[in-house]
Amino acid sequence: MKLLERMRGTDGIKIIVGSAFFWAWLDAMFMSMFFVRPGSRGLMAEAAVVAVFAVSAIGFSFALRAAAPFNKLLGERRFPLSAACLGTMGSLLFLLASVNLSWPSLLVGGACGGVFMAVFELAWGGAYCRDGARSAAPYVAGGFACAVVIDTPLLFMIPEAAAVFFALLPLATGLLYVSVAPNQRVYRQGLESPAFVQRGVRAHLKSHLGMSMTLLCAVMLVMVGFGYLQHLVSFSIVGGGSGYGIIIQVARGVVALLMFAIVVGSSQRVSTVYRVGLLAMIAGFMMMPFLFGTNLFWVSGAVIIGGYTAFDLLVWVAFSQIAHTQSRDPLKTIAVMRMLSVLCTVLGFAIGIALVGNEEPMSEFVSAETTVVGYLVVIATVLTLGSEDMWALSGRPAAFPEASAEDSFGQDERLGGWFDEIGLTAREREIGALLANGRTQPWIAERLSISENTVGTHVRHIYQKAGVHGRQEFIDLAFPLSSNISPETRDPEDSLTEVG
Repeated sequence: MKLLERMRGTDGIKIIVGSAFFWAWLDAMFMSMFFVRPGSRGLMAEAAVVAVFAVSAIGFSFALRAAAPFNKLLGERRFPLSAACLGTMGSLLFLLASVNLSWPSLLVGGACGGVFMAVFELAWGGAYCRDGARSAAPYVAGGFACAVVIDTPLLFMIPEAAAVFFALLPLATGLLYVSVAPNQRVYRQGLESPAFVQRGVRAHLKSHLGMSMTLLCAVMLVMVGFGYLQHLVSFSIVGGGSGYGIIIQVARGVVALLMFAIVVGSSQRVSTVYRVGLLAMIAGFMMMPFLFGTNLFWVSGAVIIGGYTAFDLLVWVAFSQIAHTQSRDPLKTIAVMRMLSVLCTVLGFAIGIALVGNEEPMSEFVSAETTVVGYLVVIATVLTLGSEDMWALSGRPAAFPEASAEDSFGQDERLGGWFDEIGLTAREREIGALLANGRTQPWIAERLSISENTVGTHVRHIYQKAGVHGRQEFIDLAFPLSSNISPETRDPEDSLTEVG
């Protein structure tokens, strides 16, 4: 019963297993499982992945343009089931393209697979971010771990049978998705739109979608490196081809099982998983120049994919938390993250094809090229660790606050004096400081590890003592017009009082 509670009930189990079918299907793409004929592996298999990712990016852009209708469709049955059927159709077309070496079949299959991928990354993303990090951590880790269980038996089947079984996974994920309660499938309504609209891409990302440019850049750099790695170890003959692709997916599975055990058994240690994963990515990329072209090249790929699996969990948890607590449109937050991820992965494939190629002889500069990619991942790690989104996720104050210490102290002093005047208790002062900073009640409950009902009770008492009837009135009193920063233009990440 305790394990079921950790998995957040029956719907939680469905979300974990259902999304596992999706991740297992994606693993099959990287392992070239739909391409049973030797001549179709390599270039055709990689072209299929590129086509799926490119079309999915278009799907994410459509979702960004029509977020509300798309979110409504996710709550219905016909739309996700139709997308699941397209996924199965595309997978079977890949198998047909492999047998007949037919490029038209491959392109049509890529279009069908891309639609399926876009719909279900957003579909399961909505379930992941339902309760922020609290739901995303067990759901994503569980999905990754269960995907291993699904993958393993099929690796011992004859290629044709395994390809057909993998082709049925989109239908399986679709059926489980529609069996989840509708309120668990759609994205929650975000924060209220600001009265004052800030200009610029960076300001828009922060004020509307809750995310920082720093974290996005880190994700993009890692995904470029991931695409380059996948070309090298999964599709390129000089890197080992599809045989190495299976090895690194096995390594990914082992790490996924360990992560799931940690998330379920000791959630306090999850941050350690993230840190070790980032270090593993750096170590793996730095090993690549020394092992490339040798029989041990798979070791670097296995180390990288293990670290990337932890990073992938971190990204999903971080953006699910952002979508839940800071975004004015959670679906758009997840869509932007996934769109940039797939585009950068395709860019990594393109770099690998251009620099390394798919056949012998290997590039004489491959050591230098892999070293450069390794440095990019180091930069991405630094950006990730320096992102205020990561600090907020761990419950610690930002490493590089934007406001000066003098300004912060003055604001604390003014706010503390006002709280004394109206007679707030210690807990009400904590919650009042976060309210004044524009935080929502779900965010405060998550941050202070208390229930939303408890927060709501405290908020009512705070409003009564302050003589206000809503959050905006409270913020206006906390930061009068004489303040240098108006309530409408305050950055939601700036905090007057950090609560550990």
